[in-house]
Amino acid sequence: MASIGGVLRGYNGKLFCLFSKCVSCQDSNTAEILAIHKACELCPSNEAIDGKDIMIISDSKVAASWVNNDGFDSIKRVNTIYDIRHMVNSSGNFSIIFNPKAANSFVDMLAKNRASYSGDFIVGGVN
Repeated sequence: MASIGGVLRGYNGKLFCLFSKCVSCQDSNTAEILAIHKACELCPSNEAIDGKDIMIISDSKVAASWVNNDGFDSIKRVNTIYDIRHMVNSSGNFSIIFNPKAANSFVDMLAKNRASYSGDFIVGGVN
């Protein structure tokens, strides 16, 4: 069992939401895809974020490439990738970028702590 985690912040650094979730996957690229998907799901449900330009930053070059229509090698996650692409294209204000410096020890801690629990953990202004 693996887990994912993320932090939703505004461009000014204001914290909107923290999340972590147990997932069943075998590799880090799939975990990153699932984290991007969860962030895409949470953004519209947060009144402080909805309608604003949203940048999801991933430290996985492969995952960012897959969700940005650059093909993909993970046939197991094809539906998740297409779902992310649909959310990005239909919202008009999402962008998903790769930043190798985006490694975030806090997000890693969220994910690792979640691995020993079941269910989702969400804290913040999510309706």
